[in-house]
Amino acid sequence: MLQSKRGVYLRKILAYIKIIRPVNSIMMGLGVAFSEIIALKSLPSIKTLLYGFSSGFFLTSASMIINDIYDREIDLINAPNRPIPSGLISVKEAWIYGILLISAGMISAYLINTYCFMIALVSSLVSLTYNMRFKKYGLIGNFMVSFCVAMPFLFGNYAVFGKSILLNIFSLAAFLVNTGREIVKGIADVEGDEKRDVRSIARTYGTRAAVFVAIIFFIIAIPVVFIPVIYSWVSFNYLLIIIFPVIGLLYESYKLLRECDVDSALKSKKRVLIYMFLALIAILVGGYYE
Repeated sequence: MLQSKRGVYLRKILAYIKIIRPVNSIMMGLGVAFSEIIALKSLPSIKTLLYGFSSGFFLTSASMIINDIYDREIDLINAPNRPIPSGLISVKEAWIYGILLISAGMISAYLINTYCFMIALVSSLVSLTYNMRFKKYGLIGNFMVSFCVAMPFLFGNYAVFGKSILLNIFSLAAFLVNTGREIVKGIADVEGDEKRDVRSIARTYGTRAAVFVAIIFFIIAIPVVFIPVIYSWVSFNYLLIIIFPVIGLLYESYKLLRECDVDSALKSKKRVLIYMFLALIAILVGGYYE
């Protein structure tokens, strides 16, 4: 009996970890911290690093929870093992958890400076508005998600009152690549999207159209990441690392053209996340040691 209760508690704890998508949330936290370092070209104070990481991590975690709350009907079809549709976390518990994390993220941002607080507030409102209304509107919804993904780099810039053009370039690249990733994600979600009348490109115009549009965003992003090289804003180390995510995006484009079923789309969106992380490492190494 005791072991049974322990098993229930363990599954509950794991569900609370799973629902925040820890990999995504850590990436956003690191995105802020790395941006602070790049903007300053030196290490900021531990307090600024900690508050920056915490804000990015907590706000992203909260957005993941709110996304799952509004997606619970779709997830019964697309992802029944997620914490809410599986019954491990109730909707009420998810709301409480999400509100606590938003509060923690906003407080962390406020403790840095007013600019960061405003950026955090705008990003949170965009995320909430997306989930409440604009998720149904296909490409507009994809843009809103990508806006939130690009914001941590501007947040980090303002956290240290930096004026880094490099971070602006990376924000644009992140926006483009993530938009392509969101479109690919729509291919995997078609069945569930029909239930909620989400007008994704894949559902409205077909899988092939979604693949072509996603590839366009991937391809546009490639020359953007080479702008810092052309203007000598980064060291050669940047080029040595950024070439891998560039090859990755070309590979994804090729793979999606060959096969674009649900399974391929799910694998592709996971790999693109890895490429984005590698690009983040490239800009940290190349921007810091230019």
